[in-house]
Amino acid sequence: MAEGQSPALLHFLAQRPRLRLLAYRLLGSNADADDVVQDAWLKWCRVAEGVDEPAAFLTTQVTRLALDRLRKDKRQARLGAQWLPDPWVEAVEPGEADLSTGLLLLLERLTPDQRAVYVLREAMDLDFADIADILGKSVATCRQIMSRARAALKGMPRYDWDAAQTATLARRFATACDQRDYAALVALLGTESRLISDGGGKVKSARNPILGPDRIARFLLGVRRKFQPADFAFRIAEINGLPALIGEAQEQIRWVITLGCSQGRIGGVYLLADPDRLPYSTISASE
Repeated sequence: MAEGQSPALLHFLAQRPRLRLLAYRLLGSNADADDVVQDAWLKWCRVAEGVDEPAAFLTTQVTRLALDRLRKDKRQARLGAQWLPDPWVEAVEPGEADLSTGLLLLLERLTPDQRAVYVLREAMDLDFADIADILGKSVATCRQIMSRARAALKGMPRYDWDAAQTATLARRFATACDQRDYAALVALLGTESRLISDGGGKVKSARNPILGPDRIARFLLGVRRKFQPADFAFRIAEINGLPALIGEAQEQIRWVITLGCSQGRIGGVYLLADPDRLPYSTISASE
């Protein structure tokens, strides 16, 4: 045991990265995820000595606390105003389940209970008996909730969880944007491509999704030309577990663009420009 660290603290620290990622998957917000994990820590401090299975207890607490926030969140009522999840800039372990921006946006279509069951089953790989214990529901009810979640997502655009493909397309996308090459940019975008931008009400962004290669290319090149300094340039970094684009000028991060890719084309372009939610620290370049 590290000097001065109690068993309760060591148990919590061992679980904290997993718990924070679980809370982020459920909420799409780094700040909210941190708050939930902190609240779980406070609960843990009060009962740790009497808990036989720390991982199960902490998973239950984080899930329930996140569900409380989801049920109170008014985000569902303002999705038309365009919202993107916070960038997840921490490393994602090999074999981790899909953490892409595109999937997190799809999960916004689900009810809080559906989202919780889906994440616990698909991302955390828990069986339905464990999920039932966490949510305080029957196994049959959890299976039904999962079935409804899958039905709600059926037919929605899904992109490949493929780092190699995404890296190739991200590099070509960055080059086309930096060279103001409209034709090259259009060629990278799928016929049903969609751009969602989120400036947090503080930075210029589109009020509605922009559809189609022509409109997306014109929007990106036009906004860049009008609102970004001459030294603005992209570099590749890992965001939400996949290669993404960091737009920088004057040593400041101004844009984070994550991509949804499938069959060699870009179908989803997600542009976050909200200065309050952009990473402040330098993000390591993706290989």
